[in-house]
Amino acid sequence: MKAKAKTKVTREKSNRYELIACSFGGHVLVGTDVRVIDVDDGIIVREHDDLRWHRCLRCDSWFPKQPPQEPSQDRIPGRDEIKVPLRGRGLRDRYILRLIAVERAIHVLVLSGLAVAVFLFIGHRQTVKHDYVVIINGLFGSSSSAKSPKGILGDFRHLFVISPSHLYDIGFLLVAYATLEAFEMVGLWFAKRWAEYLTFLATLVFVPLEVYELYTGFGTLKLVIFIVNMAIVIYLLLGKRLFGLRGGHAAEVARRQADGGWEAIDRRPPGQPINRGQIPKPPVPAQADRGTQGGALP
Repeated sequence: MKAKAKTKVTREKSNRYELIACSFGGHVLVGTDVRVIDVDDGIIVREHDDLRWHRCLRCDSWFPKQPPQEPSQDRIPGRDEIKVPLRGRGLRDRYILRLIAVERAIHVLVLSGLAVAVFLFIGHRQTVKHDYVVIINGLFGSSSSAKSPKGILGDFRHLFVISPSHLYDIGFLLVAYATLEAFEMVGLWFAKRWAEYLTFLATLVFVPLEVYELYTGFGTLKLVIFIVNMAIVIYLLLGKRLFGLRGGHAAEVARRQADGGWEAIDRRPPGQPINRGQIPKPPVPAQADRGTQGGALP
């Protein structure tokens, strides 16, 4: 009885994040303005039938271009002079961090708006109180009890009970919290390590309060906020390897170097262009046949 040969099915590494980045920021091509292309440059630029094929350093797609009529350089600079764009899981993490930064930006806008409202209320307290009494009397009558209003009107009434000094404390607390969120927002947008720690701690502090709020009064919005914050905490703690977990920052740097830079480009070498008496097909990376752009596959 013949044994069936086992075939190992491998899934191609997705480069969807690289394609998204290139769709917004453009492809990163090298050697479009050089006079001479060397054989050693074949991993990123190749010549075939009077055309030059340029490999995007981010998404690995190949694009045909005519040689420059007036080149500004003789040869492609050395690798140490070429900046390889962010790619791989490092690029994915950049998108996630910026998504969290956008969420923090919403917090900054809401908290800043509340702080402005508090300070405006303090400055016009008597006028607002007069208008409030007029509205209440118009709705419930002048003989209505002070406890008659319910809902938002009843909640608004409590603001007149709070002393101005306490209102100032609330306003400054909102400003301080908005400032903290702004620091997180900027740091996360630029992928700073300190911002990851700051966001983790600032988010974790409010988790017990959110659990208490869910326990005392369940609400869909409360649940969504809790899930989002827990996802941020877990991602920063495990995904970004904070506090030395999963190898810590050293493992994070090693992973980023393995997924990006020249190491990743060398790991996916291009194939050879085939001359079939027509416009040449683009060189095909050995491990990424599908998804190659700039021409059909051979």
